Amino acid sequence: MTQDKLEIGGIYKTDFDSRPFRIIGLDQYEVFYDCLWSDNKWTFSGSFRRKTIFYRMSAKIFQSKSELIEVNKLTDEEFKYFRPDLPMRFGRIKDISWNNLDSVFDDYKDQITDFKIDTEKLVLVPHGKKGGYGKGVIIEQTGGLMGLEIISQASKIQNSVNDCQSDGIGFYRLGFEKGLPRYSIGEYLDKAGLMKN
Repeated sequence: MTQDKLEIGGIYKTDFDSRPFRIIGLDQYEVFYDCLWSDNKWTFSGSFRRKTIFYRMSAKIFQSKSELIEVNKLTDEEFKYFRPDLPMRFGRIKDISWNNLDSVFDDYKDQITDFKIDTEKLVLVPHGKKGGYGKGVIIEQTGGLMGLEIISQASKIQNSVNDCQSDGIGFYRLGFEKGLPRYSIGEYLDKAGLMKN
């Protein structure tokens, strides 16, 4: 396969699947993609009323095993739900845990408060003690969600479901739910194994 440039809305054929894949989210580490099925329907586009977890892959692997067919820019409705402008991951701090946040807050205040997510509402999804996802909780803040508010709410949500020590903290984009961006409340390293440090 050629080393085509990856871009949002790009439709690709791949070495590993006969179906076309369309990129709906992208950064230097990861690709979120949609898949065209035999009934000529995409998995996510047009299915906006459900809860989703986007298909994902390492950007490096996707690029090495795919070839651009055409570009089909996201519609306004797709952009509203896919929100490729939002980060795929944020708030990653290695040396703290969801259950010791209060005791170390002053030491990490700058890292906790130095970011803002350009949306007034999002869904945070905690991890249960057995590793599965818990029920998503909508958080909101007028003017956009600030780091301190997101981390503070996430700590309460995560600890209400699972009070076990986490290995760092972080947020990872899952997809959408109720028309809102959906993020897992995670650890410093992602479950997909894409972030090595």
